[in-house]
Amino acid sequence: MATRNADWLSQYRQGGKLPSPKGVYLEALRLLEQEEVDNRELVRVLQSDPATNARLLQLANVSIRTRSRPIVAVSDAILVLGQAQIKRLILALALIQSTTPRVAGFDYSRFWTLALLSALAVRAMAEQLGQVNSDEIFVVALLAKVGELALVSLFSESYVELLGNASPSDVNARLRAERQQYGIDHDELSSLLVEEWGLPMVFVEAVFHQSQPEALGSFPDASRSLFLARLLRLGQGMAGICLRENTQRSDDAEQMALEIAKLGLDDMLVREQVSRLLLGWEYWQSLLLEAAPLLSEPFDWDGLTGQKDVRSTDFSQLRVACLAKQSELPVECAEMMSLLDLPLGTLPNANDVAGLDLLFIPYQPNNVEWIAENLTGLDPVLGPYVLLFGEKLEAQSESELFRLGIDAYESKPLQSENMQKHLQLAQRRREARQKYLHRQQRMRRFSGSLVGINRDLRQAALTDPLTNLRNRRYADERLEQEWTIAERHDKNLALMLLDLDNFKNINDSLGHDVGDEVLSRVARVLDDFARHQDIPCRVGGDEFLIICPETDALGVKVLAQRICARLAAIETWTGLQHDVSVSIGVASRDAQMSCAKGLIQAADHALFEAKRQGRNQVVEFSRP
Repeated sequence: MATRNADWLSQYRQGGKLPSPKGVYLEALRLLEQEEVDNRELVRVLQSDPATNARLLQLANVSIRTRSRPIVAVSDAILVLGQAQIKRLILALALIQSTTPRVAGFDYSRFWTLALLSALAVRAMAEQLGQVNSDEIFVVALLAKVGELALVSLFSESYVELLGNASPSDVNARLRAERQQYGIDHDELSSLLVEEWGLPMVFVEAVFHQSQPEALGSFPDASRSLFLARLLRLGQGMAGICLRENTQRSDDAEQMALEIAKLGLDDMLVREQVSRLLLGWEYWQSLLLEAAPLLSEPFDWDGLTGQKDVRSTDFSQLRVACLAKQSELPVECAEMMSLLDLPLGTLPNANDVAGLDLLFIPYQPNNVEWIAENLTGLDPVLGPYVLLFGEKLEAQSESELFRLGIDAYESKPLQSENMQKHLQLAQRRREARQKYLHRQQRMRRFSGSLVGINRDLRQAALTDPLTNLRNRRYADERLEQEWTIAERHDKNLALMLLDLDNFKNINDSLGHDVGDEVLSRVARVLDDFARHQDIPCRVGGDEFLIICPETDALGVKVLAQRICARLAAIETWTGLQHDVSVSIGVASRDAQMSCAKGLIQAADHALFEAKRQGRNQVVEFSRP
C-alpha cells in the first residue's frame, strides 16, 4: 500500500498541476504591492483557492519540520513564510497558471464554487459546534475534493469522459468507476495529497472517508475522524443546494438532513447558515472571477427533502427503516414508505441506527441476532423505537425479545389502530431525543465559548494593557520563533531595544498619570513607524523592543533613527510640559551568535553605549 501511494504521489508531482481561479492571484498581488499589507485581508483572499492553500501549507510545513504539530491554518502559514516569500510564490504560481492549459469539458467554475461554499459552510458549523478549530477545518474542507482536480490534471479527456458517464447523484458509483479505471478514487487521492502537504492524520482520515463516514465506525478511537468526516459531508450538501443549476438538489438536501441528525445540529440553524452563504457570496464571486451561478432567491426547503404528507402530519418527520413487505403494512406505514432511508429488506448499518426514529422489523432468526448485536445496551433516548412483528409468540419468547432491546411486538395481521399507537410512541421518542440533543448542543456552544474565553485570556496574557503592544512574554516567544526561521533559511533578523531617557524624573515631578500618557504616546509612535513585518513590544517599565524580521543592520538603524527623531520632536509631546527623548540600541544577527539570546545581548550592549554617550541617539552594535 505504501509503495502504491508513493507511486501515485510521484505521478502527481511529475504531471499534476492544480489550476486556480484567475482572480485570486490578481487580488493577492494587488494587496502585496501595497506599502502596508493587512494580513487578515491577505488570508481572506489566499484561503479562497484550494491549490494556493495546498502550496502554502506544503511550503510552510517543510520550513518547520521541528514543530510538534503541523500547520493547517493559512494565517499560520503566512506568518511562517513571511510576505516577501509569499509574493515570490504568488508570482511564480501566476506564471505557471498562465502557461498551463485547462482541460476542455471539466467545469472548473463549479468545482471552485462548491469547494469554497463547502469550506465556508463547514467553518460556520464548526463555530457553532465548538469542537474543532474553524480556520483549520475550513482549509480541510476546501481541499477535501482536490483529488478531482488532480485526476483531471493527470488524465484530462479520459477523466472528463468518466464524469460524463457517471450519475451525479451516485457518488459511490463514481468512486468505484474511478478505482476501476485508475486504481484510485478522488477521495483517496485527496487524502494522499493532504497528507503530503503536512496535515495531521485525523484530517487525512476524515478526507479519506468523507463520502462514507459510517465506515469509520468499525475503527477504534476514530470518533474524532468520524465527526470531521460527517462535518465535511454536511458542508458539501449545503454547498450543493446553493447551486442554481443542480439536478441533484433533493439528494444534497437528504444528505444534509442525515448528517444534521448524526451531528446533533438544529435544522433551522443549518437553514439559516445556507441563507447566509447565499447572501455573502457576492464578495467571493467577485474575488474568484470564475464562479458557478447560485440561487438568487429563497427556495422550498420542505419540498427539497422529498418528504410527502401522510395521514397524520405529526408523523411526517419520522425517519423510518422498514424491512416489511409493502403488502404487510397498514395504510399508515404504507404511506410512509416514501420516507425510508434504506432499500426494502436491508438491515441498517449499526452506525446509522441512532439516526432513526422507527425500526420496523419482521421476526426472523437472523434479524433477532442482529438486534442482539446492535441494540443491546443502546441508550433508550438516543436509539430508535424498535417494533417487531410476526406470528403470535409465547409470553416467554416475547419477554426474551424485550430483554434484547425491542420496544414492542405485534402479531400479524397488523392492525391500523395499533400501528397508530406505535407511531405516536416513536414520535414521542423523537421529541425526547431532540430535547436531549438540544441540551447537548447548548453544552457544546458553552464549551465553544470557553474556548473563545481561553483564547482571549491568552491574548490578554500576551498584551501590555496600558499600550496594547505585545508584552515581554510574547516578545521572548516570538523572537525565538523568528530566530529559528532566520537561521533555517539564512535570512536577516534585526532587533532594537529602546529606553526612555530620564523617565523616572517624569514620574516623580509630574505624576504617574503623565508617565502613563508618555508611555502610550511612545507606543503609538512605534506602532506608526513599524513596518508590516515588525513586532513592537513593551518589555518593561520604560523599555521597548522591536523585532525586525528580514532586516539587515543598515535597515534597522535607519528605522531606529527615524523613531528617535520623531520621539525627540516637540510636536510629539503637545500638551506635556516635559522634554522626552529615547536611547536606542540596534543589532542584527551574525555568524557569531548561537541563539536569540545573543542578539538581545548585542542590542542591550548597544543601548548601554547610547546611554553612556549622552542619550537621545541610536548606537549600532559592533564587535571590538
